[in-house]
Amino acid sequence: MTPMRAQRIFMGILLTIALVLMHSGFSWGEYIIWFMIFMLIFSGITGFCPSDAVFGKLFGKKVNEDSCCQ
Repeated sequence: MTPMRAQRIFMGILLTIALVLMHSGFSWGEYIIWFMIFMLIFSGITGFCPSDAVFGKLFGKKVNEDSCCQ
């Protein structure tokens, strides 16, 4: 599995957990979504995403190395 695919699966799981928490009456699930929004905007502006670094270390390569667009 590539780091990019693992990152996307992880983001999907986090969003699912946040939505389940929100619909179960736990309002703090919304903070998970706001955190993800902030980090996506931050990485878009700065070009640095902390999860890229983490998944790169876990899988031993950069997240963007496996891109088909390079």
